[in-house]
Amino acid sequence: MPEISKKTIKKEDLLQISAFTYIVLIIAANVMASKVVSFFNTPLDAGTITYPFTFLIGDILSEIFGYKQARKVILLGFLANLAFSAFALIATFLPAYNAAEPLSTAYDTLFSYNIRILAASFAAYIAGSLLNAASLVRIRKLTGEKWLALRTIGSTALGAFADTVIFTAAAWAFTMPLSDMITMAAVSYAVKMIFEAAIATPIDYILVPLIKKRVV
Repeated sequence: MPEISKKTIKKEDLLQISAFTYIVLIIAANVMASKVVSFFNTPLDAGTITYPFTFLIGDILSEIFGYKQARKVILLGFLANLAFSAFALIATFLPAYNAAEPLSTAYDTLFSYNIRILAASFAAYIAGSLLNAASLVRIRKLTGEKWLALRTIGSTALGAFADTVIFTAAAWAFTMPLSDMITMAAVSYAVKMIFEAAIATPIDYILVPLIKKRVV
C-alpha cells in the first residue's frame, strides 16, 4: 500500500470531526458568555475565549467543502446548542435534593438563562457564522485559489462584526451604559480579529493545503 494512502482521511470523517469540534466550541461559548470578565479593566464576555475558534473551523470548511457543507455544520451547531440550552433549562425546574441544595442553586443560577441573552447569542451566531462562510466563498470566487489570508481575514472581519454588534446590542441594550457597550463590543471584536490574523490564518495556511492533499 502506498505511504500516502495510510495518511488519507475520508471527507465524511473530516466533516464529522469538524462538526463535533464545532458543536463543542459553540456550546462552550454559549455557557461562558453568561459571565462578563474583566479584560484589563474592560468588560468582556468569557465566550470570546472560545468563539473565535468557530470561525477557524468555519474557514476551513468553507475553503475545502464550500458554503453548502459549511452551512450544514453551522446549522447543526445551532440545533445542538438550542437542544442543550433547552434541556439545561428544563433541569432548573426540577426539585433539588436537600443535601445537594448548594450545588443545585449554583446550577440554577448558571442555567436559568436570561432569554434575552440566549436569543441574542443565537441571532448573533447564525448571522455571523453564515456571513463568514458565505463571504469567504464569495471572495474565493473573485480571487481564485490565491490570497488565502484575504479570504480568511476578510470573511472573519465581516462575520465577527455582525456577530459582535448583534449580540452586544440585543443582549445589553438598556441594561448597561452605552459607553460600556461600545467598549465591550470594540474589545470583543478586536480580540476576534487579532486571533484570526495572528493565530487562525497561520493555522489555515498549514491545515488547508495539508487537508486538501489528504482528503479523499
